[in-house]
Amino acid sequence: MEIAKSSRKSLHLPGEIIEEIQSRLPVKSLLRFRCVSKLWLSLIGSKRFIKTQYQNSIKNPFFPHQRVIIHKDLSANHVQCSLLSVLSELTNTIPLSPLADPINTTLSMGYEIVGSCNGLLCLRVRDEQSRIHLWNPSTRISKKLPEISNRGYVMDLGFCWVESSNEYKLFVGLRNFDYYQQEIEWVCKVYSSKTKSWKTSEHCADLVLCCLPGVFAGGKLYWRYYGYKEIDIIFLDLKSEVIGRIELPFDHEFCRKQHWFVGVLGGLLCVLCHTDSSREVVRVWVMKEEAWKRVATFANLVELLQPPPLMAVGLKTEISVNCGSILLVYDHGDNVFRSHEVCSGYRSHVYVESLVSPEDL
Repeated sequence: MEIAKSSRKSLHLPGEIIEEIQSRLPVKSLLRFRCVSKLWLSLIGSKRFIKTQYQNSIKNPFFPHQRVIIHKDLSANHVQCSLLSVLSELTNTIPLSPLADPINTTLSMGYEIVGSCNGLLCLRVRDEQSRIHLWNPSTRISKKLPEISNRGYVMDLGFCWVESSNEYKLFVGLRNFDYYQQEIEWVCKVYSSKTKSWKTSEHCADLVLCCLPGVFAGGKLYWRYYGYKEIDIIFLDLKSEVIGRIELPFDHEFCRKQHWFVGVLGGLLCVLCHTDSSREVVRVWVMKEEAWKRVATFANLVELLQPPPLMAVGLKTEISVNCGSILLVYDHGDNVFRSHEVCSGYRSHVYVESLVSPEDL
């Protein structure tokens, strides 16, 4: 009996050690552990713990808490897999699991993933109202944002987190055709999680983009822009609502206008493009310390832009890109490719599992 008592005493851990262990566990386990005690419920739901758990997740070099959502078609059909399975060298086939419909759009036109920040996904429902929801796929909690008062067709979108003010912001560009004046009116609206409301942004009134969701990197949203005589990158700093342009790392004649894309690679803005002379050659640059640096050159990727590619991840020396029905992982350190068979006609998004709740925004 004395030995048993001694053993039980030796299993006791200080509270700070228990908290440190819990902050490194997956969200699925933490949701179950909330039922253990009132103390654990309070701890796991605290803002400090939620922030610590997320930071530990993104720093983990083995990426156990990072997921990839694959959009199969224009309906609400989505599947997901672990990022680790994408980067794995052991298998060519990625194990996919269905993703629950977060906002009951099964019978509607489905939804579009605008972007992700801190484990939250911003979703736009494909209907006449263009309803917008914030959704945490790890906790399966969603929140519908207030409807935009202005009428018009949603052309441009962007979702980001402003670290300095600790708020989420959503940019929406609307186009409305006035039949009486025979002119197009452009309206830009910005939603803030602090005010929980939309406001009209006069600074963005002339921002006419490419009808694709903006790419979030380094506190700014980026879009590709190509006009009649020029192509470059437009950025929007939602903290100050300042608009700017960035020159591309190649001459305009170097690449076909439709065959270059912006993305995120290792947290940095990147550009991917086909050369104009050969669609089989693809080059990738990253913006580092306000200068472009070429990090990779692909070859023999004819179907890369069918459908449009997405730079899924960029970790250490690995780059993941869509190539038709194949997801390629290219290690530019070793100059080798690994391929995974997935499903045709898709786009993909990467998010980190977190406890951040849309209801608190």
